[in-house]
Amino acid sequence: MQSGEGGAAGRISLFGGFQIEKEAGGPVWLTGKRGPAILAYLARCPGLAAPRERLADLLWSNSDSEHSRNSLRQTLSVLRRDLSRAGMDIIHSHKELIGIRPNAVRVDVEDFEAGLSARSASELETTLALYTGPFLDGFYLGSNAFDDWAALERERLLSRALEWLEKLARLVDAESGLAVADRILSMEPTREESYRLKMELLVACGQRDKALRTFEACRSILKKEFGVDVSPETRALWQSISAADGSSSQQLVNGVSGVQHVGRPSISVADFVNLTGERADDFFAKGLVHDISTALSEVANYIILSGFSALEKNGEESKASALPRARYTLSGSIQRSGDELRVNVQLVDAAGGHNVWAQKFDGHSENALEFQDRIAQSVVLAVSLELQLTNWKVRDKSPAGVPEVRWLVNEALMKYFEMTRDSLLESKKLAEKALSIAPENARAKRTLSIATTMGLAFGALPGRREHVDNAIRLAEDSVRAVPDDEIARCILSFAYLCDGRVDEAIVECRHAVSLNPSYPSGHGDLGELYGLRGQVSEALRSANEAIRLGTHDVIDFWRHHALAVALFAGGDDRRALEVARRVVRTKPGFVRGALYWAAAASATGNNEEASRAVHHCLSQLPHLNLGNVCPGFMPRYVKDEHHARFLEMLSRAGLPSS
Repeated sequence: MQSGEGGAAGRISLFGGFQIEKEAGGPVWLTGKRGPAILAYLARCPGLAAPRERLADLLWSNSDSEHSRNSLRQTLSVLRRDLSRAGMDIIHSHKELIGIRPNAVRVDVEDFEAGLSARSASELETTLALYTGPFLDGFYLGSNAFDDWAALERERLLSRALEWLEKLARLVDAESGLAVADRILSMEPTREESYRLKMELLVACGQRDKALRTFEACRSILKKEFGVDVSPETRALWQSISAADGSSSQQLVNGVSGVQHVGRPSISVADFVNLTGERADDFFAKGLVHDISTALSEVANYIILSGFSALEKNGEESKASALPRARYTLSGSIQRSGDELRVNVQLVDAAGGHNVWAQKFDGHSENALEFQDRIAQSVVLAVSLELQLTNWKVRDKSPAGVPEVRWLVNEALMKYFEMTRDSLLESKKLAEKALSIAPENARAKRTLSIATTMGLAFGALPGRREHVDNAIRLAEDSVRAVPDDEIARCILSFAYLCDGRVDEAIVECRHAVSLNPSYPSGHGDLGELYGLRGQVSEALRSANEAIRLGTHDVIDFWRHHALAVALFAGGDDRRALEVARRVVRTKPGFVRGALYWAAAASATGNNEEASRAVHHCLSQLPHLNLGNVCPGFMPRYVKDEHHARFLEMLSRAGLPSS
């Protein structure tokens, strides 16, 4: 249900509380709270429908099955009556399913999530204006199951709103960004990264003193609320601001001094050089730079500096040296032969002076806009992946293949790094397409392998033998093709783990780390593997090293999950709970992490939280039970006592026996 669809009978608002309105009228009054609760839950279900049994259990969690089903029938009858009086026939039922009629209502939360794909600051601003307050704010039903579901959804949507507000703050000018940063801090006053954002923006506005006061405010609230000091990243930024004089303040916010050390690389996108001699191609070049800059800002979350001319028309060097320097420079040129255009793009590490990545694109001038968009997308994919590998100190040794295969594999990897069930399935399809074009391409093989195994880990794919066998075969092929490829070694290790072959997985991970001691994924995977084998001290050492090496990257949550696996094996349940909570906050759809949240909460006596964690797992993967969770959905501990304790804690938390 996109916001632009016509014919809707009304609108359901879930941000800031619950409200239902007629499309051409005012609010609709509903009896009691359970009718609104049914609408709120259905509005967030896939297909806007849910089984009667699930609704009954959710809204009457303390009643037996017969009483809850009777109560559901009565509540639905009252709800239909209230809606009918308002002229809204939006509830339908089919056998055991209850749902909202398709296109009958618009839902603010759905419009909000759909709008986060916006490609401009103004569109994103319009979308974020839909977030008028916490999800179902002040709406408590008194049913633990429903209230727990609402609390998790409230936290997830708040996290998404904060994340995208921070992106908006970096897309607009510094003064407008400051207003956004203040809004973020009013929504979540203890969010440390938002204080860093505000400090950076204040420096950009020339208000260095206020930036330093913001640091003190951050330190004060963290001490008061949590009894902890600021992180090394925040302190590094403060030290950079303190050490900078007034003339270098602008450089600092653009990434020369402090920002590049806190996990957000800065990139200068230079004006592309027009070598065609035709004035019309100047507009193509400027549009291309704009599209690339916008796409990088929105998708990759880098600090993007304004473009500058690499060469002036008279052939003299530009005044680029007078502009703030960035960690990386993206530049390019345009050539023409008749209607054929060639665009050359390169990314240079400004500090070391070496090329990080380069690629050429060929197209036709009559399809200039389509060609421009294709280049921008390809550049974002390639730059994001190359800088990720650079951050990991990894040089991809597997041949990339022909341009079409390279593009498909890059897009598959970008979908993979989104780490959702839908994105992993899309990643698998793209990798399969790449492999159909180049059946012997090692990079495509290892990409399809990891997309498959991670699809199994997230519950996107059923745990069938054929998936595991195919993933192992593909990974083994890619290792044979390029034996010194540490990425392929880690992917093979994970495929072995999916098959329960922990010892073989450890051998491959150790090999990967011996090839590249700075590769965080190798250390992180070793942390989980050692934890599963009960080698707690080795596991903690590897997991912490992975976290240190891979700070701020997109799979940091997995390294913390490895830490939770090790801590639980070592009996440090309180710390395991803290780490598991962090994993779930960062990646709510990662059910393996939520299962450790449930087990650790149960082990520490936090029974209500454990129950909430299990409900979170079952709301995403309803088929999970004690018989298929471990092994099956996730690998088991090697030692029987660790395995038995994990299952016992999940049983106490309420995971069904079958």
